[in-house]
Amino acid sequence: MVAVTRPLTLKAEVFRKSSASGIYSGIAQVWVDSGIYHLDQEFEYLIPEEHDSLIDIGVRVIVPFSHRECEAIVLSRRPLVGLSQSAHTGLKAISKVVTPFPVATRESLNLIAQVCKRWAAHPYDVIRSAIPPRSAQVDKEEFEVDQVDPVSRKVNRRYIQFPPSQDHLQLIAKYLAGASKDGSMLVLCPDSKAALRLHALVGTSILLDSALDKTTRYRNFLRTLRGSKLIIIGTRSAIFSPVRDLSEIIIVNEASEHFYEARTPGWNVRDVAILRSDQSSVALTFTGFSPSPEAALLIEESKLSFQPVKAKVAVQSLQSSPGELLPDGAFSFIRSALRKGPVLFLSPQRGFAQAVICSKCRNISRCDCGGKHVLRSSSKPFECALCQKKFPHWECEWCHSKEPILLGRGSERIAHEVGRAFPGFAICESNGDKPLEKYESDSGIVVATPGAVPVANNGYSAVIALQCESLFSQADIRSQERAREILFGAAGHLSRGGLFLLVISHTHPIIAALASWKPAIMTRRELRDRLEVGFPPYSRAVSLEIEVSEMQSLLRGLKSAQSAGRLPASTRFLGPAAISSVKSRIILLVPVEDGQNLISLLHEFLRRRSATKKTLASMRIDPYSLT
Repeated sequence: MVAVTRPLTLKAEVFRKSSASGIYSGIAQVWVDSGIYHLDQEFEYLIPEEHDSLIDIGVRVIVPFSHRECEAIVLSRRPLVGLSQSAHTGLKAISKVVTPFPVATRESLNLIAQVCKRWAAHPYDVIRSAIPPRSAQVDKEEFEVDQVDPVSRKVNRRYIQFPPSQDHLQLIAKYLAGASKDGSMLVLCPDSKAALRLHALVGTSILLDSALDKTTRYRNFLRTLRGSKLIIIGTRSAIFSPVRDLSEIIIVNEASEHFYEARTPGWNVRDVAILRSDQSSVALTFTGFSPSPEAALLIEESKLSFQPVKAKVAVQSLQSSPGELLPDGAFSFIRSALRKGPVLFLSPQRGFAQAVICSKCRNISRCDCGGKHVLRSSSKPFECALCQKKFPHWECEWCHSKEPILLGRGSERIAHEVGRAFPGFAICESNGDKPLEKYESDSGIVVATPGAVPVANNGYSAVIALQCESLFSQADIRSQERAREILFGAAGHLSRGGLFLLVISHTHPIIAALASWKPAIMTRRELRDRLEVGFPPYSRAVSLEIEVSEMQSLLRGLKSAQSAGRLPASTRFLGPAAISSVKSRIILLVPVEDGQNLISLLHEFLRRRSATKKTLASMRIDPYSLT
C-alpha cells in the first residue's frame, strides 16, 4: 500500500569520533554518498580544528557513516560558538579532506538540489554526472582563481532556427566569437563528435566531455570553476558546470535524444537548463532545425521567443511501389544532380536486411528465443536481432527450404543497389558503427544513416531521403518529432540551389514544412494531437518498472492512494505491461500542474520501500519515450 504520513526523518550520526586535537571549530552540513536511496537528506558533522581552514562549501570530505567511511560534499557550515552543548553532543567528526578546494559552488549545489526534487533522486545520483571523478595528479597542480565582478544580465529565452545550406556549427562558432564577453558562455552539444568539432572551430574554449580521459576532463572541469569570461563547450553533463560568471547557456540541436540522461534519475538538459536559467538569471538560447514538442509549446505560450529563418528549399516528392527502392521518376533528378556535385542518400537504418522470410512457405524466420533473423552485412551470416546467435547455414524451420527472401533495406544494401543503378560513381557509407566526419570529394555518392551524415565541402547537390514513411510510422510518440528533426537536419546539408527528394506520399505535411522551412506546420498539428490524448508536454509522465509478482500490489496501492486523495485525482494509469519475463511496467500521467504532487508522493513511497529493504521500483520521470 502507498501510505504517506509525516516525512521520513533520520537522526544525525550519533557516535563521536575524536579529531587529532580533540578540538572542533564548527558543524558542517553535508550530503553523503551512502549508496542508499532513502538516506538522501543532509547530515551534520563536527569540523576538526586542524581542517577548519579547508572546510568550505563544495569541498569533498570523508566522513564515518554506518561503520564505514564514505565520501561527502559540504553544503554549508556554522560555528560552534553560541550553540548549546546538546546541539552537537554525539555528532561524529569529518575524518579527512579529499580536496583542499571546492569542486562545486553554492549555486551549482542548489541546482543539484532542484534536480533531485524534480526527478526524485538521491543527490549523489546527480553529483556523479555533475562532478567528474577526482584526479590526484591534477589536485597537486598550481592554480589561480580569477576575480569575478558582478554583472547585470539581460535574461531572455529564445529559439534560433538553423538555416538550410549552411554549416550550423560554423554559425555558432561565429556567434561565440562576436558575442559580448560580459561573462562566461556554456554551449551544450548533443554528442562528442559535435562538441569536438565546435571546440576546434572556436579554438579558445574549454572542452567538457565524458569521452575525455579522466585527468583532462577533471583539469578542464576545475578550469571552468576557477576562470572567468570563458567559452565552455560540452556534452550533456556539462549543464552542471560550476561556472561563477555564467551569462548564457546555448543548447545545440535542442530536440536531440542524446540530451536525456540514460542512467537514473533520467534528467534532461532542456529542463535542467530552464531550472538554471530561473535560479541564476542566465540567458537561455535553444538552437536547432526544428523544435521539440516541449520547446514548441513554450513558443506557443510565448515563454520562448522564436527566431525563424526566411528560406525556401527545392523539395520534390515521389511515391514508391511496394518493394521498390527508387521510383522511376527519381533517376533523372539524381543523374542531373550527380553532374553538379555529390549526392546524399539518407537510409532510415543501417545493416543489410531487417527481416527474413522463407521463399516457399512465407513464414518469418525466427530464432529459438523469439527474435527475428536479420542480416547485418552481405559478408556476415544471419543472426538473431535479440540474442545475436549466428546462423551460418540458414534453413526454414517450418518447411526446411534453404532459399530466404530478404525484407527491409539497411544502408549497406541500399549502397549496393544504388551502386548498380548509377555505375561509374564512387560510393561511400557512413553509419553509427563507422561514421565519416567529412566528405572531401566534389562528386560521388554518400549513403548515410541519421546522425552520421558527413559534412560536404560545399554541400550536397541533392539529398534523397529513402523510405520516409518508415521514419514517421514507428511505434513511439517521438516518431514524428524524430523524423522531422532527421529530415530538416538532412536538408541543412544541401548546397545552395540543391534538391531535396523525398520518397513519400505527395500529401504528407513534411513536404510543405521543408519547402517553406517552417516546422510549425507540423509542430502545431502534433501539439493538438498530444493535447487531445493528454500526452507530454501537456502532462508529466512517470514510468515505474517492478517485478511482475509485485506489480498488482503496487497498482492497488497507487489506486488506493488516489481514492484517499493522496495521489492526484487526475492521475491516469497506462498498463501494466510485461517488458520481460520478470519485469512489468506501468505509466502514470498527470497534468503538468499536478506533476510535482505525484513525484513527491512516489519519492516518499520509494524511500519507505528502501527503508524497509523492499525491492525498489525503477522510476523514470518524463522519459524521452513512453515505449
